[in-house]
Amino acid sequence: MLIEDEFKTIYLNYRIKEIVPFLIKLTPKDKKEVVALLKKYMNKEWGHNNISVLAALACSKTRAEYEKLSPGYYSMPIAQVEELFEFYTPDWLGESYSFLNNFDYLKALEWQQKGYLKLNDEITVSLLSSSWAPEHTAEEILLAYPATLESHIWLLFEYESDITYGRRNWKEVLKNLAASQKIDRSRLLKSSLKAINFNFSKEHNTWFLELFTYLEPTNEEILKWQYELFMIFHSTQTSLFPGVLKIISQVITEKEFKTEDFLQVSLSVMTLPTKNIINALLSALEKTAKAKNAFHENICLLLMPVFLNKDKALQTKGAKIIAKYGNSESEKIRSELQLYAGSLLSDAESLLEKFFTGQEKSYNSGSQNYEEVSWYLPEPIIPIQTIDDFIFFAPQVFSNPTNYYFDQFLEALVNFNSEFDEDHLSKLEPAFKAALKTKGTGGLRHLLATFFVSYGLLKQKERSQILLQAESEFPSLENWCEKKTPFVFQAYHKLLSGIFEMLKQDKKLPLLSVPDHSPCWITAKNLVDKLKKYQQQNEMPTPFDLQIAILRVQKENLNEAEQYAKEQLDTKYAELLEPVFNPDHFREKYDNVYLDGNFDWSFSYKKVYKWNITEEVPEVLVTISNKKELPENADFLDYIFNSYHGVYDDDLISILYTVPYFSGSVVAKKYGETLSRSDYQYDIKGNMSFLDAWMKLSLPFQSVHYLFLSAGLFNKNRTFSGMAFEALVNKVVSDDFEVRELGTMIGKKISFGWAPAKRFTDGLSGFINLSSKHNLAFEKLLAAILTAVEKPVFNLKKLLELYDELLNQNQSVPDETLSELLKEWENENNLKKIIHQIENR
Repeated sequence: MLIEDEFKTIYLNYRIKEIVPFLIKLTPKDKKEVVALLKKYMNKEWGHNNISVLAALACSKTRAEYEKLSPGYYSMPIAQVEELFEFYTPDWLGESYSFLNNFDYLKALEWQQKGYLKLNDEITVSLLSSSWAPEHTAEEILLAYPATLESHIWLLFEYESDITYGRRNWKEVLKNLAASQKIDRSRLLKSSLKAINFNFSKEHNTWFLELFTYLEPTNEEILKWQYELFMIFHSTQTSLFPGVLKIISQVITEKEFKTEDFLQVSLSVMTLPTKNIINALLSALEKTAKAKNAFHENICLLLMPVFLNKDKALQTKGAKIIAKYGNSESEKIRSELQLYAGSLLSDAESLLEKFFTGQEKSYNSGSQNYEEVSWYLPEPIIPIQTIDDFIFFAPQVFSNPTNYYFDQFLEALVNFNSEFDEDHLSKLEPAFKAALKTKGTGGLRHLLATFFVSYGLLKQKERSQILLQAESEFPSLENWCEKKTPFVFQAYHKLLSGIFEMLKQDKKLPLLSVPDHSPCWITAKNLVDKLKKYQQQNEMPTPFDLQIAILRVQKENLNEAEQYAKEQLDTKYAELLEPVFNPDHFREKYDNVYLDGNFDWSFSYKKVYKWNITEEVPEVLVTISNKKELPENADFLDYIFNSYHGVYDDDLISILYTVPYFSGSVVAKKYGETLSRSDYQYDIKGNMSFLDAWMKLSLPFQSVHYLFLSAGLFNKNRTFSGMAFEALVNKVVSDDFEVRELGTMIGKKISFGWAPAKRFTDGLSGFINLSSKHNLAFEKLLAAILTAVEKPVFNLKKLLELYDELLNQNQSVPDETLSELLKEWENENNLKKIIHQIENR
């Protein structure tokens, strides 16, 4: 009988007793044939069973081949496996986790003892760490084979395994083995510390440090392994540091403790921003200073970086150590303190006053050194000069998020339209391929791709394969819009449809809406020059092209531009620019709420389902009313102001850059979808890109922009919140920034419980003493926040401490609007002291 027929007979009739004899007699060529059968039938016509998994085990030439053939989820028939092993075992068996994972540690050792396999170290660790069988106690497993305690158990400290979360309490097991002298306690202590230097996961390293503590090391043992403990301070996992400091503090006053080495490794730790680490280190240094006089000056110098940390409690603690143990006549201490003088908070400054006697403080981080830097400097946008440049550029427009590429692409098509020949269109094939990749998507890139495909079909006489494919997979430009297409995309569709007509008629006219300066600006004089060309040919612009151009005109030198327009254009064309020069033009047509971004917002609660628990979380909702239908002659802004759904990611930034002065509704849309709740915020990367895009415009904030910024300031993502604080620092000293409006917004959010005050105070404290102008602005901000809070909330003390610090730095008195609230809050026990300090400023 042929091998294929024989195997099929055994498999299909499930003759389990016949499979091993069948496998034993196979030649290498036969095994290859069985493997081919498994590949052909398994998971297709047949399903796996005991016979197929045994066949995969016996016939696979390599471990990789076995892992592809084996289902991984099917239990192995152990009786038949052992029957097979009496005659044959694969040479890769000891390195196959997918096979050995089906059996327990003792069974694998039994097979190794019989010579069936040689266990790989990493697999040994995996099997041992996860070993849990009700029929075997821990002692039975650990004592069954000498190799377990002699070598295998020490491998637990060299490889990541299930030791941290397995069913067995390995800390207790190891402690008992050491107590009963079955393993060396000294080696166990050392191994637990050395394991931390193997770059394991955070969970594993934490577990090994906890094991060291769980073993209850004596002072002598800690001193013996102090260098291993010091080594942990070089780890990138700083969460380990408080635990190490707690262990070290037990022996820090001992004579045998290597104080100099400890201080050396502490240098880098002191610069970390994490409060609990610095607090633990300061305690250790204070304990050292109290016990060892010879190190007073070194300790005082070492802890100086604490004054870069804007946490008041940490600065005060550090200052107390210096004041108590530092020599006020020490030139080293005095000169080093000078470097940090500008960062000192008021309490720390008072404690260290004696170190500045007879010399003027040098404020190295105050207003003298702060330079106001623009968030973004606009640059001229150079039009694409040649067809070859366009051929190179065209594919990028479908993948590169640079927003003005969209406009440059359209401008180049119009400029080179009459010059394109079949060779050029052939060279544009990479661009058509890039457009094709947008199929199945939506939004502006898909609309532009549809436009480009339609253009290619219009221009190319002998259609290429890629264009024929695109024609079958894209709608025509005319039919791109559907009933549910958001209004805003319908508006861009009208724009592109108008440009497409220009291309069909081969009109030699410039596109008006193309920016001449990044990120989206059009200079009024340049717009006049472009419009003059329409006048010369007695042509009228495409309506939405003109409207977008007007919306992008930068409001600079408008009086000069208006005079220039009167000189260059006749009345008919000059009147087209009336919206540019008439500040009330849009106010006569639209509700001011859309123009000023002053939308109503209110607090509510949203049900959030997490696992099997329903939680009500506070949210802030923005109220925007919009029309469901628009008239045929609606303007571009009508489409923008009535689109709030189905627009995402880069498209929102493109819309923002199309209507920079009227972006309120766009910002409200982004806020409502991703930032309305404090602890359930989405699309962090998108929010950061959007905030950056807005800041690049360098425009005055509207109410809805303050709402967006306030959400960023409270964000749990440190990168996003850090960016939001950078935006605040950049804008807060501007004359057009309403710091009190932002403060009121933040205070109301804190009062409602939308977000904890600590997130905000932690972020803001890092910018105290950035400059005197910033300190004054932050004082106003805190006063507005406290006024809006109105009632005692969790961490109100932190807000008051920060406000008190700013009052001290600015030599100010408390805001009058706070007097009644401060008197009311005095009844709160934890607030009495700080309120007394504020009232006595």
